Amino acid sequence: MRVFEALNELTRRFSACGIESARTDARLLTAFAMKLSPVSLKMHPETEISEEALKKLQEYAARRENREPVSKILGTRGFWSLDFKVSADVLDPRPDSETIIETVLSLFPDRSSPLEVLDLGTGSGCLALSVLAEYRNASATGVDVSDKALSIAVENAKTNGLSDRFFSVCADWRKDGWTSFFKNQGYDLIISNPPYIAESERESLEPEVLNFDPPEALFGGADGLFAYRRLAPFLPVLLKRGGAGVFEFGKGQENKVKEIFESVGLKFGGFGTDLGGIVRCITVFC
Repeated sequence: MRVFEALNELTRRFSACGIESARTDARLLTAFAMKLSPVSLKMHPETEISEEALKKLQEYAARRENREPVSKILGTRGFWSLDFKVSADVLDPRPDSETIIETVLSLFPDRSSPLEVLDLGTGSGCLALSVLAEYRNASATGVDVSDKALSIAVENAKTNGLSDRFFSVCADWRKDGWTSFFKNQGYDLIISNPPYIAESERESLEPEVLNFDPPEALFGGADGLFAYRRLAPFLPVLLKRGGAGVFEFGKGQENKVKEIFESVGLKFGGFGTDLGGIVRCITVFC
């Protein structure tokens, strides 16, 4: 089978499954199976696919037809300026979350600032490590309840040359005493993409999310706001005076999240909007 034939077949199969990015996914998986770049496929569509590569491609195609995300099949996902290893143990980084990094850059324009950063629910480490990539003198502590997620974050730090400035802590903010691991003097910046999907929205999620992202990284209780209510009272303690917190939330949650943070004495610093025009994150100050 030649490349263009494989692409046409996979595009048809993926489209039949309701996958909107069928052609793109077909190209990425074919390139991955053949150990080539997608650009090479486009330039040489007549290339014959080896028997070994075709076998791998059929395996990848079956997984995609089962709605497993391409990133989980490839085992990697690009976010901001870095590439991150991903697995079933971590939330797949989304472009929407890059709004947090954009907001941080606007809050701290001096890239030489020695920021001390706390990332709550770090997962793959994409937020903390993206901040470290922008601030050469910063250090970050990534917190997660999952040892498996933390191991991936640590691996991503090493792969991206940031392991000397990234530290991991296994802690569960649902339990008392979870802040005992952290700095007494507080942090300059706290960032987080906490679970914010309401349980009532479970059945409306795409299979790529519902079946392949860890549920503890998705669901935030009956109304999706459990994590904000739980974390808010600790922020005045964890943040330095004048420090900033930047938190992601779901569509339409901005006013409720703002009320939760203001109820513990935090000062509202504005909302951040993603590329789709959706209000996606909040800034608060201690």
